[in-house]
Amino acid sequence: MKLWLATGALALLVPFAGMAQRAPEFHPTAQGFLFLPIALDNPVFDNLTDVLGQVDGAFQLPLYKGFGAGVGVNATWYELNENALAPEYTLGDVNRLVFYGKLTYSHYTGARTFYELNAKLGQSTWKWNCRTCAGNDTQSGFHWGLNAAFFLHATDNLAFGLSVGYQQDATSFGPGVVGLESFPGRTDTGGPYRFLNVGLGFSTTFQKGDEGVW
Repeated sequence: MKLWLATGALALLVPFAGMAQRAPEFHPTAQGFLFLPIALDNPVFDNLTDVLGQVDGAFQLPLYKGFGAGVGVNATWYELNENALAPEYTLGDVNRLVFYGKLTYSHYTGARTFYELNAKLGQSTWKWNCRTCAGNDTQSGFHWGLNAAFFLHATDNLAFGLSVGYQQDATSFGPGVVGLESFPGRTDTGGPYRFLNVGLGFSTTFQKGDEGVW
């Protein structure tokens, strides 16, 4: 009799155990990241600019079996190293603004952890403002990027994560954007805007948690 009771209790527990191990579902999500962009193969740009920060915000919706889509905005601020192009004095600043669409794939690796792979496509606008600039020079071009992020839930609705990615703009840095014909004392001619990005951020949903709170 005890054996039958134990077997019956185990049979009742199996569905609940399956539910406990079931991966959470994805919901409409807002994400925010603080990135550190590292310029690639563009030493003059790297010497001339000191990054102040890059922030990224997006809203995304799940579509089908981990795939989703969203929209976002990315903004980066730099100040110029005034002595980078000596004897020219290049005091000033530059910023970049990107509006993009986002395609994502997300997958839970455990009850509290998940990763996301995404591609971003959009339009970037660089605005240069410096002492040697003929005016506020503006550059616009197609933007694309690939990213991978890993998240750990702090609560049912809030997760924190680390992201690594690559991004590129279909525009280039050269002496003309700072009002010069060439870079003094250098043979470099500049190059395309390409960056390795490392960042920390959060991902939050808008569903009631198990505790009955948002």
